[in-house]
Amino acid sequence: MHLRIYESTNSLLDCVVANCARFAQAEALKTRTFKFGLQVVYFCRELRKTWEGDEFADQLFRSGTRAGANYRSACRGRSHDDFVAKLGHAVEEADECVYWLAMIAAAKTADSPRLRPLLAEANELWAILNQSQVTARANQAKRRGMRSPIRQSSVQQSNP
Repeated sequence: MHLRIYESTNSLLDCVVANCARFAQAEALKTRTFKFGLQVVYFCRELRKTWEGDEFADQLFRSGTRAGANYRSACRGRSHDDFVAKLGHAVEEADECVYWLAMIAAAKTADSPRLRPLLAEANELWAILNQSQVTARANQAKRRGMRSPIRQSSVQQSNP
């Protein structure tokens, strides 16, 4: 009898530990996307010296801050399906952010030392969020008892 209680308690403890680890990872990613958004805000202030910089700043500001906001929203989703859908928005915004940063670099709109680190972080965040979405979709398919509809994004991320 005591052995069963111990096994049950151990299983419950394992579950609690696993959930705490997932929670810690989610919190770390929320913090990272928030800090990234803040760095984008600072960088956008520097861009507003030319008309094209002003246009790029508007686009980058939106996508750079929305990636974190959408990830935060995904973490607060009401269901796993809601989480997967909102995570998709975060992936799209991170990808758009990579695009605008690459465009700024290619157009030589900014010579700020912030540009390369921002582009590298945007690529990393996109990769993390995209892989999270792939994993979430696979888990979603398992819950439904179906084959996994895993598909990697066809968008190639690169540093110019």
